[in-house]
Amino acid sequence: MKDAIEEKNNGCIMHVKVKIGKRCRFPSGYDKWRNKIEIQVNEKPIEGKANKRIIQMTSKFFGLPENDISIIYGEKSREKGLYIKMKKEEVLRALNGL
Repeated sequence: MKDAIEEKNNGCIMHVKVKIGKRCRFPSGYDKWRNKIEIQVNEKPIEGKANKRIIQMTSKFFGLPENDISIIYGEKSREKGLYIKMKKEEVLRALNGL
């Protein structure tokens, strides 16, 4: 899972794969082949609703304000890069605590 997260400036980039489903879950798994953390959302990717939901779920999971998380690539793709204003070790600790 550590391969899906890279240190960057004052935070880190988490590489994710989005799946549209019936429920919202973060994280919903790990794709070892693509080295991406999986997120499941029930919002359709219309007018940025799915992206907003991803940011909401991620901020709630890490206990951060929503403006501390942003999508830096893949806004119109299932594979995205989330910039999180946390150190890589803190993110990994939170994910491994599941």
